[in-house]
Amino acid sequence: MKPRSFLILLALCPLLSTSFVMADIDPAGKSKEPPIAYVQGMIWKRLNLADFELTGVVRNDRTKKSYPIVLRTRGHTLVYEFQNQPLQIRVLLDPAKFTVEKRSSATGSWSPVSGAEMSKSILDTDITYEDLGIEFVNWDDVTPLGTDAIKTLPAYVFEAKPGPNDHSRFAAVRYWVSSQYWAFLRVDGLNAKEQTVKRVEVQDVMQIGKFNVFKEMKVATMVPDRNDIASSTTFIDIHDGHEGSGLPADASTASDAPSAALPPDTNTDTIPVAAPASPSQGQ
Repeated sequence: MKPRSFLILLALCPLLSTSFVMADIDPAGKSKEPPIAYVQGMIWKRLNLADFELTGVVRNDRTKKSYPIVLRTRGHTLVYEFQNQPLQIRVLLDPAKFTVEKRSSATGSWSPVSGAEMSKSILDTDITYEDLGIEFVNWDDVTPLGTDAIKTLPAYVFEAKPGPNDHSRFAAVRYWVSSQYWAFLRVDGLNAKEQTVKRVEVQDVMQIGKFNVFKEMKVATMVPDRNDIASSTTFIDIHDGHEGSGLPADASTASDAPSAALPPDTNTDTIPVAAPASPSQGQ
């Protein structure tokens, strides 16, 4: 499985209605954690996204700016369309590679986001292009930390570090994966001092048809030396949605996942994702 997005994965987190509360990580739980290849396979299986169009707004608490947005999802494709800005972003998920692209209008041509651009924030928000296609899921250096609970959901906790050929502004990424839903419950980007500098978490969900969709997601830029204090926070609020994204059918399917011995009773109904948000710097 290739790199997946912070927001994509977190949007697959069901049944949470309030902020996450993290208990202490239990190191004794390491013995209960499955191999990382299995976890990656389960996550990939959940990334076959429903055919949806979601509408909402991205708003930043520091700048007080907000941006209407439409998010389209189908299969392994997501398109983020900022309604009043010359910016659309497409994330293509593939078991062999991932691609983040952008264009200025619906009639423009897609162009890959360069390595130099990946660390840039999107508009005046706390999210970067790297956050939409981050590679931590597939980094080779992954350490199981134990088990934890986010609200009432049990979770496996892992820490991934980039290798010499991996490009990231994070020294490590710590993530909590639901042992029941195989979705990311929380993701923290860490600096070299193991301080949290970026945090993404789901605040609320809503139901559209048979799917649970995140209603509000929080993306925060954290103050490194002050635990759990954010210097800037962006909220992604989804107001409405309906089936039918208008995107073409996706060639890849969940069957492209690595053969990670997926349980036969795994629920593969996926929860459609919703949009970007975050730091400050222009496109």
